[in-house]
Amino acid sequence: MWMEMKYWVLLGVGGILFFMIISQSYKKPIKWMIYGILYTAVGGIALFLINLVGQYIDLNIPINPITAFITGVLGIPGVLYLIATKILLVG
Repeated sequence: MWMEMKYWVLLGVGGILFFMIISQSYKKPIKWMIYGILYTAVGGIALFLINLVGQYIDLNIPINPITAFITGVLGIPGVLYLIATKILLVG
């Protein structure tokens, strides 16, 4: 698992550096990274609260960086998308 995660981190850092070189700007990508991390954290907290309430109706959305980012960026439509995906694909 660690090797797999290491490659994803290297790919992400390489992509960010490539974008910074292409755009010749350092402030904008760092600002986007900070917003991305902030949205992911807020999405994770929202998913935690949804899972806390959802345990009474047997609704559990896994909390991982992808679902937290979807929830943080898209908000309520993102949560509805994750719930629909959970119901339709997982059952």
